[in-house]
Amino acid sequence: MNKPFPPPRNGRTQVPRAEFLNAANEARLARCWRDKGDVAARNRLVTAHHALAMAAARRAGGKGRELDNDILQHANIGLLKAADRFDPDMGFRFSTYAAWWIRAEIQDYKVQNWSLVRLPNSAACRKLFHNLKRVETRLVAAGEVPPERLVAQIATDLAVTPEQVVLMQQRLAAPDGSLNRNVGDDGGTTQLQDLLEDPDANVEKEVSARLDSRAFWRTMSAHLSRLSMREQEIIIETYVSDTPKTLLDLGERFGVSRERIRQIRESALSKLRASLSDATAS
Repeated sequence: MNKPFPPPRNGRTQVPRAEFLNAANEARLARCWRDKGDVAARNRLVTAHHALAMAAARRAGGKGRELDNDILQHANIGLLKAADRFDPDMGFRFSTYAAWWIRAEIQDYKVQNWSLVRLPNSAACRKLFHNLKRVETRLVAAGEVPPERLVAQIATDLAVTPEQVVLMQQRLAAPDGSLNRNVGDDGGTTQLQDLLEDPDANVEKEVSARLDSRAFWRTMSAHLSRLSMREQEIIIETYVSDTPKTLLDLGERFGVSRERIRQIRESALSKLRASLSDATAS
């Protein structure tokens, strides 16, 4: 028994052939939905034009790219909005009307999802977003506008302010980036956020505190140098070290009892107080 030969696959999404609607059937379905709320009629009207939404989604995704399901979803939303608002008595076909709603829905989606920073959703902003590159390329190719007048001419052509043009150029210049990405190619751990200026930081106060700290430790080092080496180590290991040692640890290190370490520490502190007092008095 011979098996049927399966048709070749081209890797593209297979879409069932849509129902063909002539003008009369299209108008009849639209009236049933508008006047009677017939959901089945609305669904037939939308399903018959699903290929229109898919074609618009493919164009919006860019040449050579796979079909973006999110864009297709919004194209279908535009198709549904067109079905809800279509008036068959106006005398034009549903596909002509729906194409505008599909395009508007896709454009709104792209504007709102271009960046984490929300762009204004006014008609002028959407027009600027979708036409900036085209108008800028045309003006540069014509060579009739000097570079210093380019922004002003773009603003005039698109009926916006030069400030809006500059802001949109900055937002379209590069996609969003993470502040947690590493800086440099040397494998270091420094992140971009580590290089940002802290608006709440008081630089003068921080520098002053660092200078005072350096002066303090220079003075303290001079007074510590007047103690014996064992006294210096006990003071440093007890009060200065990041991980202070206990009396027991120091006793084992120097081979004496904890009590003896405490006595040496107290004697060293008394010598330091006396040395600091003498320096203050002089």
